[in-house]
Amino acid sequence: MLRLLTPVLFPSVLLFASCSGDGQKENATAPAENTPPPAAASKPLVVPQLNADSAYAFVKAQVDFGPRIPGTKAHAACAVWMEEKLRSYIPDVMVQKGIATTFDKRKYEIKNVIASYKPELSKRILLCAHWDTRPFADRDKGNNLNKPFDGANDGASGVGVLIEIARQLSIAQPEIGVDIIMFDLEDYGQPENSTFPPMQDSWCLGSQYWGKNPHKPGYFAKYGILLDMVGARDAIFPKEGASVYYASSVVDKVWGTASKLGFGSRFINAKSNPITDDHVYVNQLANIPCIVIVHYDVNDSDFFGHHHRVTDNMDQIDAEVLRQVGQTVLQVVFEESVAN
Repeated sequence: MLRLLTPVLFPSVLLFASCSGDGQKENATAPAENTPPPAAASKPLVVPQLNADSAYAFVKAQVDFGPRIPGTKAHAACAVWMEEKLRSYIPDVMVQKGIATTFDKRKYEIKNVIASYKPELSKRILLCAHWDTRPFADRDKGNNLNKPFDGANDGASGVGVLIEIARQLSIAQPEIGVDIIMFDLEDYGQPENSTFPPMQDSWCLGSQYWGKNPHKPGYFAKYGILLDMVGARDAIFPKEGASVYYASSVVDKVWGTASKLGFGSRFINAKSNPITDDHVYVNQLANIPCIVIVHYDVNDSDFFGHHHRVTDNMDQIDAEVLRQVGQTVLQVVFEESVAN
């Protein structure tokens, strides 16, 4: 994942009021014939509870394939698994394919896996994450610098939460359109010490491709939420700078929801530096206000402590953190489903 950015339901029971009963007085005044009947009570909003164990299992399933480096067997196998798993919950799934050239002059096939819940509805929310793994642990030390790594948090955590959200949508069936996009080739960006000629926009190649070639002509969503590195036990999510710049109202909505749910100590009221991640290109190319929930230490101005290191494995993943992030996003989606 990324670098710092320079510049800048379950069915509910309807309750009805009733005025009849055995104790009604015989001489009570009869209602006029044109008196409207009592109105039904408004249907309460019931948000399903995200299953932490399920989200954790979806993270582990990806890691079990091995590092999902573009061009590898693990990458190809994980793409098939993701497509099939999403389709088991949401019938409308496609794999958007394209060709991308990376900073080292290699060409790879992009595979953006896209699930569209209730595609017939015009009111839509976009949820996204990246699913590929960086090819080398370039923030590690010594002999580890060129080694592949599991990418349990950086990549797999966001995908695991979104697949669990897809499962919950299939059960609760809210009346809102939701598009879940797993972006490919986010993490093949050019290292700072690269000997190759500088490449502009070398990160987030999958979201750049989608932004220029949306999966449906004229596609638009009310707003988007990107998840990246959302599973570590010590995760802290500040308000990321580019998100505040492009979609401050969405940031306020999500962080306010997290606080309401009791997760305010994790979704902190502090602003971080802007970063380059898929949400930047969703904003710039697709013109959809999009934010990122990302683990970032505002004191050290740095990411998750095992970022792009061989220690980014399942030992770092906390199911409760996955639940808090997923529950926040579910709450936002369900509240949006009943909003005017």
